[in-house]
Amino acid sequence: YFYFLVLHKHDGILLVLVLQQPAKAEDPRPSMHGMAAEITALQKFLVSDADFSSSANEKAIQKSFAVLTEHLDHLGQGTFKDDPALKVNLSLLQSHVKDASRSFGQGSKSFARYMMQSSLQMCIACHTRKKAVDFSWPEPNAKDLPPIDRADYFFATRQFQKGLKDYEEIVNGYPGNHAGQWNLRKSLLAVAVYYARVSEDPAAGATFFKKVSERDDLPQYLREELAAWSKEFRSWSKEKPGANLEKMGERELLAKAKKILRHDDFSIASSSDRSFHVRRLRASAILQRVLESPGEKSPLKADALLLLGQIYPRLSASLFFRFGDMYLKACITDYPKTSVARSCYVALEHAVTEGYTGSAGTNVPEDEQVELMRLKRLAY
Repeated sequence: YFYFLVLHKHDGILLVLVLQQPAKAEDPRPSMHGMAAEITALQKFLVSDADFSSSANEKAIQKSFAVLTEHLDHLGQGTFKDDPALKVNLSLLQSHVKDASRSFGQGSKSFARYMMQSSLQMCIACHTRKKAVDFSWPEPNAKDLPPIDRADYFFATRQFQKGLKDYEEIVNGYPGNHAGQWNLRKSLLAVAVYYARVSEDPAAGATFFKKVSERDDLPQYLREELAAWSKEFRSWSKEKPGANLEKMGERELLAKAKKILRHDDFSIASSSDRSFHVRRLRASAILQRVLESPGEKSPLKADALLLLGQIYPRLSASLFFRFGDMYLKACITDYPKTSVARSCYVALEHAVTEGYTGSAGTNVPEDEQVELMRLKRLAY
């Protein structure tokens, strides 16, 4: 709304300043709570492929997809449109849910189930930002969930201490708890996310991973990898205090992230350096701050999108499924016909091609090829 302020009256002329009161950002919590409730309702179908694929549950699942899409669209029209980082992450989740819904409708129900199981990881990646809002989530009936699902839910809903406890119990109880290698590695990375991005406590991270790396009931390759993580956390903890990240501008933040990543070569598909998880998690948190800095668009934000698009695929699909692709797409869409957009396109084309390449050769689906052509025209 508007209000008027009389500044001065001189020679019969009244000077009036018209001021607009900034609209108060809409409270995102109702939509977030609605999404949490819908994801909780979906969980009973996600437990098994048979339940998710059953024709008897089809209408209920399609209804959940529709409700989730409605809440996501509502968030995009409200608070989230003013936060560059949130806009990217919301766009990712919107695309992810729509892709899952389309796959389900086309009969690819097993793949749709896998996508929905990974949806909480998108919440985790966004909610482990320092700027994320605490949404005061309603407590679900989580006691009967498998420990890994319960831990994911707690992290996704910013109940970090509860989630950390579950993840650490999975690690500490392995192999007797029969968690399996996948859930073990997922839990280890989630703990690293906590110490690198949530608490930003490298000393505690170093202590935890040093202790785990000394266990003789873990595979030797994993022990060596975790020892490297511990060493990277320890090195970070010994750095001299620098400028407060909260007071840095986007140029300083980007320079700091690039310094952390200075030993990485993103031209290769993967890295043999087993400390890369910690280094890249740390850099990702700083790059998110670049996106959160004041202003809608800038060349520096474009560089941050490119780096995030290169970091996430090199972390873990178990926590950051398809994140890299969406950051690269956002880079191309928001900064068309620029050199950084072309770099983002090359990285995206490489990632998509690698993702659809196996022992039988490369088979990129037609819709992915069409999307790549659309983005190439934008970039070039």
